[in-house]
Amino acid sequence: MKQIILDESNFEATVDETVCAAQAGELLLFPTDTVYGLGGKAFSRQVLDKLRQIKPEREQKPTAVLIDNIIRMSQCASDVPSRRIVALTEAFWPGPLTLVWKLSQVVPQEFHPPDDSLGYRMPKSDFLLEVLRRLEAPLWATSANLPGHPPPKLFSEIHSSILEASDVVIQARTLLSGKSSTVVDVRGREPILIRESGIREEDIKRVWRHA
Repeated sequence: MKQIILDESNFEATVDETVCAAQAGELLLFPTDTVYGLGGKAFSRQVLDKLRQIKPEREQKPTAVLIDNIIRMSQCASDVPSRRIVALTEAFWPGPLTLVWKLSQVVPQEFHPPDDSLGYRMPKSDFLLEVLRRLEAPLWATSANLPGHPPPKLFSEIHSSILEASDVVIQARTLLSGKSSTVVDVRGREPILIRESGIREEDIKRVWRHA
């Protein structure tokens, strides 16, 4: 396990190292704008196997990715988002909003959840956005906590077993918000709130109505 404390002095070097690690299929532990996340390059068998070693009781596949622009969302879904979905991304991305939308058959079936959906989010993190831009691919991301424990906003809250199982650990000097993203299913005619957190349901519906 390699541990890096991210700050302005090593920003570029840490981005380069993170991109290389992701391309190699390594498991990453990293700060987002909300909580610490655990993941790696999306749709990687190697990363999936490592995630399941940490959470063996978790049978489902990772269901959310971090992206750097809406084009990645279109690529994964093989479709163009509706004007209402675009309006939500323009209003709340980058930020704490996860949009549940389609997952195309372009992605191998072994990585599809049962309902062929995927959560998409653009994080409000200069570090992650630069990693994603250079990687030119989404990152799988799940909160870096064990079942039954809250998502960690402090590095000290991360369980030692998760740290030890990660290939590259990136620690932020700044405090994260600690609020998980609001999750909204946008596959239908109306948005369906799955989890309300960083963004209020009424704000989601207001943007949707006026799009």
